[in-house]
Amino acid sequence: MKTSRAIMFGIAAITMISTAAIAQQSHHGTIVQVEEAKGTITVVETPTGTTGSSAGSATQEYRLQDGLLFNALQVGDVVTFAVQENDGVKTITNLQEK
Repeated sequence: MKTSRAIMFGIAAITMISTAAIAQQSHHGTIVQVEEAKGTITVVETPTGTTGSSAGSATQEYRLQDGLLFNALQVGDVVTFAVQENDGVKTITNLQEK
């Protein structure tokens, strides 16, 4: 009984770690809007996949975890960032200008 509980907790922990790793994937894009009053930026993500693909670029609004980043961001900046989603709100947890 104790062994099966330990296995179940181990599986749950691995699942949570895997989910967090997926949620923290690296994204690339160009900033198209900075709204400090709302605490958000809008990014057009660089398309992934085959060159010449007909798929359009996705535009997404994100919250910034660190409000001080607004001082350094401008429309047109090309960035790499990590996103975490909690309760349907996508928040940039790490951002670097390319």
